[in-house]
Amino acid sequence: MKSRKQLLIGLIAIICIAVPGIAEEITTNAPPVMPGLPKWEVGVVGMVSRVPFYRGSDEYRWYAFPLPYFIYRGDYIQMDKDGVRGLFYKGVRFELELSLGINPPVKSEGGARAGMPDLNPLIEMGPAARLYLYNGKKVKAVYLEAAGRGVFSVDMDNLNPEYEGLRGNLSLVMAGIKLLPKSSWSAGLKTGLEFSDRDYNGYFYNVDEAYVTPDRPFYHSEGGYGGVSVSGWITRRLFDGVSIAMYTRLDNVEGAVFEDSPLVRAHNSYMVGAGFTWKIAQSKNQVQRIK
Repeated sequence: MKSRKQLLIGLIAIICIAVPGIAEEITTNAPPVMPGLPKWEVGVVGMVSRVPFYRGSDEYRWYAFPLPYFIYRGDYIQMDKDGVRGLFYKGVRFELELSLGINPPVKSEGGARAGMPDLNPLIEMGPAARLYLYNGKKVKAVYLEAAGRGVFSVDMDNLNPEYEGLRGNLSLVMAGIKLLPKSSWSAGLKTGLEFSDRDYNGYFYNVDEAYVTPDRPFYHSEGGYGGVSVSGWITRRLFDGVSIAMYTRLDNVEGAVFEDSPLVRAHNSYMVGAGFTWKIAQSKNQVQRIK
């Protein structure tokens, strides 16, 4: 039962991580005759995705699944490709919000973490600020995003949360890039710097005395720079309500404060995925959004 719960959390986490490459089409490739975007949408998203155990890991897991999705664009609460957010302030060029995120669990069956405890899924929550630099026809939106989140692990047996530290990032995003005139293809790019404290880094990269082996020395990480990430996605609207997408993300931890951990086996880890969305229903009410 626990493994099924962990798998479900993993699938939801992949939706939160990878769905920008799929759901972006919904918000950037909407038909131009629409005065805005539907206040809510429901549908189905299907994905195949290869995901590293954690940043710096040389082990991967495949996920393949169909799941329902729900998008809500309210004045104060929004659920979309960026997760669940509560808007504190929304202006023409600036947004301040409360954002949520999920990271999948890690099974320590072999490899670098052999003999160590499994890692429970993580739930992240904290403020995020966005400054929109540009919006137009060829590029729907360019913005800077700064976010900081408190992180909690969740035991799947009793659902008790436990504090695991803080992490933050600073990102530059280009969304809704039109590849060709009058084309239904669009793309997006995102690059960002990662930062995290010693508690968060310790959750993934510490090796306590009880788990020391000849090939895995004792290690405790400090807080600080956590690496850089670059991601991109490309989407195509096949017809009204149905789109396909491909997504990739590179995480580089060279120079990160935890780079010397024996649990870091690769400077670069990759996430790749492909999938589709099928929008089944939407509201008649329309809302205006920058992106």
